[in-house]
Amino acid sequence: MNLKNVTSGFLAALQYFPVVLAAVPAIEAAYPTAPGTTKKEAAMSLVAAAAAIGEAIPEPHVQVISALIDAVVAALNKSGWFAPKPVVAKA
Repeated sequence: MNLKNVTSGFLAALQYFPVVLAAVPAIEAAYPTAPGTTKKEAAMSLVAAAAAIGEAIPEPHVQVISALIDAVVAALNKSGWFAPKPVVAKA
């Protein structure tokens, strides 16, 4: 792997990060009981749809986005973002 490829991947991750960060919680909220693979496919579709407004996503960027989705999901899972919220009893 050369510096140009690393730089290209890093720039792709920065470019798509805001979309991925918005897509992952939205997909989780919309499909809380769906399997992770289904949610990832939905997130990839959402990112692709957002990118289609501008231009097609190059194949190397698809791999970067896939890894970025995995990293965002792992970080949000570890932080407890997707943990079930406690139910507050009404008086």
